[in-house]
Amino acid sequence: MRELLERKFFPFVEKPPRYIGGEPGSVIKDPEDLVNIALGYPDLYEIGMSYVGGQMLYHLINRQTDALCERVYAPGIDAEEILRRENIPLFTLESHRPLKEFDLIGFTLSYEMVYTNLLNILDLAAIPLMADSRGDDVPLIVAGGPICYNPEPMADFIDFFFIGEVEEALPELIAALKEGKGRSRRQKLELLAKLESVYVPAFYDRETGLPHIEGIPSQIKTRHATKLLPEYYPDRPLMPLTEIAHDRVSVEIMRGCPQGCRFCQAGKIYKPVRVRHIDDIKKQVAANIQATGYDEISLLSLSTSDYPGIDNLITSLNGTLQSQRVSLSLPSLRPSSFTSNLADAAGKGHKSGLTFAPEVGTDRLRKAVGKKITEAEILDAAGIAFSKGWQLIKLYFMIGLPTETTEDINGITDLVMKIVKLGRQIKGQHKINVAISPFSPKAHTPFQWDKLHPPEEIRRRQDILRRGLNAREVNLKFRNPQLSYLEGVLGRGDRRLGPVILTAFKNGARFDGWSEHFDYHRWVLAFEENGLTMEEFSIERSFSERLPWDHIDRGQSRQQLQIDRSRTSEVAVEPASPAETPAAAPVHRNEDDMYGRRKKRIVAPQDTAAPTRGKIRLKWGKTGLVRFLSHLDNNRVFERAIRRAGIPVTYSQGFHPHQKLSFGPPLPVGYSSECEYLDIKLNDAVGSGQLKDLAQTMPKGFFISDSKTIYSKAPAISALLNRAVYQIRGDLGDTSRLAETLEKILASDSVIGLRTTKDGGKKVDIRPAIYRLELLNQDTEPMIEMELGLGDGGYAKPGEVLSVLELFDPDQIGSFKIHRKALQYRDKDGIYLDPLSAIV
Repeated sequence: MRELLERKFFPFVEKPPRYIGGEPGSVIKDPEDLVNIALGYPDLYEIGMSYVGGQMLYHLINRQTDALCERVYAPGIDAEEILRRENIPLFTLESHRPLKEFDLIGFTLSYEMVYTNLLNILDLAAIPLMADSRGDDVPLIVAGGPICYNPEPMADFIDFFFIGEVEEALPELIAALKEGKGRSRRQKLELLAKLESVYVPAFYDRETGLPHIEGIPSQIKTRHATKLLPEYYPDRPLMPLTEIAHDRVSVEIMRGCPQGCRFCQAGKIYKPVRVRHIDDIKKQVAANIQATGYDEISLLSLSTSDYPGIDNLITSLNGTLQSQRVSLSLPSLRPSSFTSNLADAAGKGHKSGLTFAPEVGTDRLRKAVGKKITEAEILDAAGIAFSKGWQLIKLYFMIGLPTETTEDINGITDLVMKIVKLGRQIKGQHKINVAISPFSPKAHTPFQWDKLHPPEEIRRRQDILRRGLNAREVNLKFRNPQLSYLEGVLGRGDRRLGPVILTAFKNGARFDGWSEHFDYHRWVLAFEENGLTMEEFSIERSFSERLPWDHIDRGQSRQQLQIDRSRTSEVAVEPASPAETPAAAPVHRNEDDMYGRRKKRIVAPQDTAAPTRGKIRLKWGKTGLVRFLSHLDNNRVFERAIRRAGIPVTYSQGFHPHQKLSFGPPLPVGYSSECEYLDIKLNDAVGSGQLKDLAQTMPKGFFISDSKTIYSKAPAISALLNRAVYQIRGDLGDTSRLAETLEKILASDSVIGLRTTKDGGKKVDIRPAIYRLELLNQDTEPMIEMELGLGDGGYAKPGEVLSVLELFDPDQIGSFKIHRKALQYRDKDGIYLDPLSAIV
């Protein structure tokens, strides 16, 4: 399978790191006698690898001695096309085994708009889409995650759901899967259905939601972790080899939210609030930073600033992180808990921006929806942020909430403009990013009965805001109202939506959450083809009506939710109170502000001015699948490895300090090499032990073969090179004809090749940069060896040379294994030197 992927797949996809695996922290086990689990995230690798829950599940399953866990993500559009054309089954990243070889494929569903991606993963794995069409030899399909609190829209495709938090239940699930090995599919599901929080749709009536077999519960009780134990979190998380959406260490500090906003599903389904001990958090932070080499860490919670003792936690972490050049970021903060002390603690590192979620524009509506903050608190928080040096504030609002009026919408404009005015009073170039999303009623919230506004009405409300929010400091972003509407419809649906989702998938729906792929009309047609409309799922529902998710027992009764919803209506008819807006909002001045001028700040860390102790030049290479990493990926790999090994590298000055590294000529994607070079500028002496640590901490496939210290000023690596030697292996065809063609090229005065450029391509004469072409090992394992020019030696690429031979088509050339054997400088006397030999 891997050989097939190296020939037919990896060389041709747009981003190979999405599929090659091999990340530090990944686990490979012998599948024999183990429960084989493939953990799927139905979105791109960059999104799935950013999901903290996926990291935890991967760690927890692989901790079990009787199970293994490997990963799969939704392939990109380009990758899907290749998989289908070449008839390659979808595979996991760790072993590149086809998904069909696993016992269980588990999906995390965090968003309704990934439903068609899930179907695509199954289809590419040659697994029947309909659960009732699968035989005994097909893996079981399970889904979990927040969207599964209404499992019905996907019930036709999923064998069983686990609804709730899986940490404590995982050993039971694995034991049941192990016991079920060798049994029929139905027998396996009967074993699983007896476990708490497991819902097997095939055992429940489509209309009533009641079980139609004995021995299983009529209500599915959701399970939650009693405590957030240290062993739930990996010390060595998966470390991506390419950039991902949230490219940093993310550490959960608290689960659940104490606020109880009526519109928030997460606040309801993650009850009760559970707080991690500060010592556990600090230990995980230290272990994760050491294991990954990341330079940023984020503290995660639904309401991070409500963590008890958050000031002390941040201050304690900063004491260690600053010395390691690690910045600390916080997610959305509650304005009423953003104090001056918290601002001081959080502001010691890089100030990228602060995020607040006022949600609505008036105190009346905030009270109606259970948002326990006031306009005065929001303005106070903005004033603190600006005065403490933050230049960017991000604000999140919703429109279309129950009882919302035009006055409430105008209240958003008024509030934002007051914050703009605050920023103008304080020195700096302040920016305010305002994100506006349509409200979507969610299951298990007091608003689950409310109507979902159609796109036309949401656009009308958006237009009101567009007209009002036109200040230069404001960057206004609206979420697509059609996308939000469809998301809401799918979230409120029942099993009638299964055929709709299937139709949309068959008609080409993929990555519906991505604006460049979303096609609203495609979904409208899918509803019509199945005799349905979106409107019938978006209307207001009565308290007496049965809801599709009523058989899911979250621990809060319908009566409690109805009472809470009634309180919203009671607030809606209360007389509006005058807004408590001070004539001049308080400005919290920085102690460094004097007479209208601020002391000059040195943003770069203090030790950037330390004397340089020379450079070290490394000779390195890479082989195996990491050859499919890009030059920028290689840079990131080294930057993080240098941090892990504790190499005393010098950093640049400025707002975004970076390591002073200088690489040789970029190695093209897909090429292996044994002769790459890197200069590391040092601010202290480096010992042989640290270089050994650096070599050992590099990901599998990378190696460091030599090093040399540069004490005097030396030319840059690229200035020392004018030759590159490459070796090409693969199916070279008729070697006699190939040898003749190589000789013909060398005998020519001019060889015109096509060079790819940003504008398409241009014809160039590459003959002056071709110094040697040889066919080696002609009778055994033939390969071409080329010596080509660099720098003042001219320039030619191996692919260009292979193309002008006119013996291979582009796909053949793409499948060749090209290895960079040497980077050298040939002087006028014909003597060859490499960049290490050139150091005096």
